[in-house]
This record gives sequence, C-alpha cells and structure tokens, in this order.
Amino acid sequence: MAAILALAMPVHAQQRPPGSGLDPGDSTFKLFALSADSKSLHDAGDRINREWTNTSAESLTDLLSISAAEGYGLIHSKAVSIDQKVPLGWHAIEDGERLAIFNPDRTVRIIIWRVDLDYEGVADLEKYMAAKAGGLRSRFPAIQASSRTLPDGQVLGVFNNVPARKGDREPRAILDLITPNPQNPKRAVLMTFGAPMSKAQEFLPLLALMAQNRTITWKKDY
Repeated sequence: MAAILALAMPVHAQQRPPGSGLDPGDSTFKLFALSADSKSLHDAGDRINREWTNTSAESLTDLLSISAAEGYGLIHSKAVSIDQKVPLGWHAIEDGERLAIFNPDRTVRIIIWRVDLDYEGVADLEKYMAAKAGGLRSRFPAIQASSRTLPDGQVLGVFNNVPARKGDREPRAILDLITPNPQNPKRAVLMTFGAPMSKAQEFLPLLALMAQNRTITWKKDY
C-alpha cells in the first residue's frame, strides 16, 4: 500500500485541462455517489448537516445544480470562492475560511482552503510542502512523506501512516494538492484529502476527479 500511495496517480498533464495534473483513470463521480438525490448537499434538516450547522459557525454551501445520471452535485463555496463537483450523498460544509467535503461516516474527508505563503513563512509551494513534511515527521516519526511537482505546476504531497484522530479507527493516508494562483505565486489553493490506509487506494481517484472538476476564482491577493 505504501508503494502505491507514495506518488500514487499517473500524470497526463498534456491531455487534461489546466490545473488537473492528476488522472482519475476510468473513475467517475457515479462510482463514489451514495445517493440519487442531492438532499445531503442542500437539506438543512439532514441529521448530519444539523450536527454541524446547529452548534457552530459552519453552514451549507450553495447547491448550483445536480446531475443524477453522472452522480454529482455542483456546489459553490463562498469561503474559498470555488465551484466544485461533489459526489451525491456526500456532505459539504463551510465556515469563514474552509470548505469541508466528507462521506456520511466521515472516514473520507476533503478540506479546501486558501494558502498565503508569506504568512506561512516559506518561499514557494515546494518549501511549503517540505515544511509540512518536516513538522509531521518531528511529531510522528513513523509517517512516510514524499512530494513532487506536477507538470502543470501543482505540488502533490503524500503522507502515509498518519496517526488516527478521535473517531478514526486506523492510521490514515493524507494527500495534499496545492494549486498556485496564476496571478500571484505567493497565494494558492490547498486541497487536503484524507482516507483510512486500508481504503486509500479505493478513494484516490476521487482526489483527481475533484481537482479536475472545479472552477477557482482567482484574485491577485487571494
């Protein structure tokens, strides 16, 4: 498993739209969809949605459209200024800074937020990823970390054997995909994908699907 995850996805940047350096192969959103409707993405009365929105500052995202045939809903996140396709049956919650997308049992979680490299104190995306790897290794020496720059300029970091957090049943695989702002090299969007090690290979194509199926609003200072 570690060898598979150690820079897991083939790269076909010349065949993909800009910013999509990972390849999902034959996988589609339908493969990961858990429902034929969009209730989990827009129903404030949904049990899981209530758990997040009733007791905190989190809120549901805006649902723009759905394609039941293709298994996704298109959401808009005001927190990160992104339109993102999400598998039907999954949940999407945001606060003022981050967008969280997760399956009902929360074993697979995707967090998206904006990164300011000056604030982080690093010169570029590669150094950002190296600093994160070093910090994780210092806390958890058993973590296996690697990274590479993709042909389209994105940087992919892979962290295996990340210790389980509260509610998790096993160590996790974490993949960071950081996308540079074309107007400002000091700004970027970070998508952090996490899954149990035993299920990581099954869900890896979802990271590529989501990276390919989003529209990011870029501004020079954002």
